[in-house]
Parts: sequence; C-alpha cells; structure tokens
Amino acid sequence: MNPRLSIIIPAYNEEKYIGRAIVSLRKAAAVYKRDRGEDAEIIVVDNNSADLTSEIAKAEGAHQVVFEPVNNIGKARNAGVKAAQGEFIAFCDADNEVTENLLVRIHDHLSDPRVAGGGTWIEPERRSLKINFFYCLWGIYVRFSGIGAGMMHCRKKDFESFGGFDETIYVAEDVQLAYDLKKLGKPRGQKFELTRDGWIITSTRKIDQTPLWRMVYKLIGFAFGLQKKIRSKKYCELWYDKAAR
Repeated sequence: MNPRLSIIIPAYNEEKYIGRAIVSLRKAAAVYKRDRGEDAEIIVVDNNSADLTSEIAKAEGAHQVVFEPVNNIGKARNAGVKAAQGEFIAFCDADNEVTENLLVRIHDHLSDPRVAGGGTWIEPERRSLKINFFYCLWGIYVRFSGIGAGMMHCRKKDFESFGGFDETIYVAEDVQLAYDLKKLGKPRGQKFELTRDGWIITSTRKIDQTPLWRMVYKLIGFAFGLQKKIRSKKYCELWYDKAAR
C-alpha cells in the first residue's frame, strides 16, 4: 500500500464509536480508490484508553494503531501525523461518520494549488432545539470568520512546516489549525475553504450530556481571555470529563 491520503483518528475510550467511524471511512476509501485510483490509510491514535478502543480499531481494519500516553488532543493528532505515509493528511474524530464522496473531495481540494487546506461541513446525527441552537451559533461563526472545522485536511509538508498542532491547547485546536493554514496560504495566494458537497455526520453526545445554560456559559467565557482558557484543562473539563475526545 502506498497511500496518497492519511486519515488520523485520535481516540480515548472510544470503543462505542470507533468501529462505526472506521467502517464509514473504509467505504469512502473504496470510492476514493475507484474514482481517483489512490489509496487512503486509516491511523487510529489510542490516547491512553482504558477500554477496547485499540482492539476494535484493529478488528475493523485500521491500518495502524499508534499509542500516545498523554491525554491531550493536540499530542494525539501530532502522533498520528508522525506515523502517516501520505502526502495529504486529514483528521477525523472517533464519533464521526463521513459521506462516501468525502475523501475524493479532500483529494481534489489538496490537488488544487490555490488551496492551502480546508475543513468540511458538520451535520449532527439528529436534531433537537438545543442541537439546532448550537449549530446556529457555529454557522454564524463560520460565516463571519471564514473558518470552519469538521474533517480538517492539508498537505503533510505544510503541517510540519509550522510545527503541527499546538500541544498547549486543550480545545479548539482544529480551529487554530485553520488559522495557521490561512496564514500560511495568504502570501502564496492560497485560500482555506470548506468542501462543498462532502461532509461529516457527528454524534451529538457532548451537546446531549451538557445543560444548555452550561454550554452557553462556556462559549461566552471563551470570548474573555480565549488564549488563556483554551490552555486551561480545568476550564476545558467539559471536553475531557465524560466520553473523551
């Protein structure tokens, strides 16, 4: 196997979701092979899990399972990149599924010299008033910032050129990556953009587990001292104290 695209999945105690994510990506990889004649590898980074995450990942067909002992999302993602063989890299959370055309769309994005990198649209697996409220806020942010997240993707050499993910950040590291790619691409005349017709379907577990008032409180809090708070594991416990990322 000589992969053109490496997909990295950080996983901490994800035995409930990891198999579903890998099955979804394998289907997309088959379409990628059929339509573009290229291989994609799936790399799971076991971020010190205490359950069957690694065993399930191997059984469902992950090409590599890498171990990262420190519970930090940036460290886990960076460990996956170090193991990656592909020219292109993409990051998928363990509770995501992808549309079957998404790897093709990512390949086309990164084959375009006008694009520095990108993200994808995010579709929740179900809808409710609270979920719609959260995604309405997210949509406003994406529209006005020109930044998105989802399944982030870029060229591996570009990722390595600015040192990858900031390992002092506990949340929003994917948003920071988008800003880094935008900054890298600007003097080259390259842009950061979302894929147009491929997306991820994500679980709503964090929204379901969190009272609306607490979610709004945390989001508003980030507006005051953002850089300090995203580096505070205590402030970011919402993302680490339950079903971990």
